[in-house]
Amino acid sequence: MPWNGGFEELAAYLRGFVNIGRDPVPYDFGGVLVLWLALLDNLRANHTDADIGDVAGYLSPEQAAFLLRLAERVREAPDAEPGAAADRGRLFASWSS
Repeated sequence: MPWNGGFEELAAYLRGFVNIGRDPVPYDFGGVLVLWLALLDNLRANHTDADIGDVAGYLSPEQAAFLLRLAERVREAPDAEPGAAADRGRLFASWSS
């Protein structure tokens, strides 16, 4: 389904997102991560080398530090393969019930 709103409206929505349709809602780290991973898959599938070369200009120092922290945690996880713990189908199914 295509997005019919503006870029700024979508970015603002995603910055304030905490959960899918539950009120009151606790923050859902896994849910937000699944949305981010979908966007990451989109970037990976559609990027050019020039896009990657420009990435530093898009990130704040805080965002860059957080990405490095996430990557370090994946590298340090003694018993996990990247992606092995994520049951994306289960997460999406829980949102629609």
